[in-house]
Amino acid sequence: MTLLYRMSKKWFILFFILLVFVIGGYLHTNTLEVTHHQISIGPRNKKLKIAHVTDLHTDGLARIERELINVLKIEKPDLIVITGDLATPSGTINGYREVLSHLKAPKGVFFVSGNWEYWEPIHDLKNLFIETKITDLTNQAKKIDSGLWLVGFDDSEEGSPHVEILKNIPSHDLKLALFHSPAFFDSIVNKIQLSFAGHSHGGQIRIPLVGSLWLPNGTGKYDQGWFEKGTSKMYVSRGIGTSILPIRVNCSPELAIIEISY
Repeated sequence: MTLLYRMSKKWFILFFILLVFVIGGYLHTNTLEVTHHQISIGPRNKKLKIAHVTDLHTDGLARIERELINVLKIEKPDLIVITGDLATPSGTINGYREVLSHLKAPKGVFFVSGNWEYWEPIHDLKNLFIETKITDLTNQAKKIDSGLWLVGFDDSEEGSPHVEILKNIPSHDLKLALFHSPAFFDSIVNKIQLSFAGHSHGGQIRIPLVGSLWLPNGTGKYDQGWFEKGTSKMYVSRGIGTSILPIRVNCSPELAIIEISY
């Protein structure tokens, strides 16, 4: 009887842990966390509200995508930046269009490629961006205000980022960089004031007091949140979707809203 009780207690505890993991995993995978940040990068009293979207890995308008769109309507950012990995193995051009067509901002929506755009190439991506009025800024730069530039780089893991495009921008102007894999940050330290990256998903599964169990190549030590090196700062978002494993634990999808003073 005592042995049976001990075995029953053991299985109950294991079942309880599994239940918490499953319920927590579902909630953490399908509940969007909106994080708000304020940062100053220049002497003037101008402000710019940026929504940082990354790692959508979308099949179309499901729960998390609808939540993202609703939050963007409430937040009303001046600018939306997408730092790669729109693509997913089960994605379709219609599914991508469903989501991207809802992303609107007064100063535009800008995209740079991630590794999944190379692993799962999106056919007719150029026309998709024309339809949805999204600017592909991969290896390009655009002046978005007097003395302020948005600079996009190709993915450093699968593509070829062109750092030389910085030579075409006045050295005294402020620069915001978009790229997918955060380890690329080391290549542009002291050349860019503020960078946005994704790729890491925050590890997707994070254990309290331990952190992420695994991070993809190209992440380096930059798993999530703010980082500073030299005169450069970078924000790494956990992103929206999932990759490889369709689950998040203690690592909810993230939409970062960053208000910049410049």
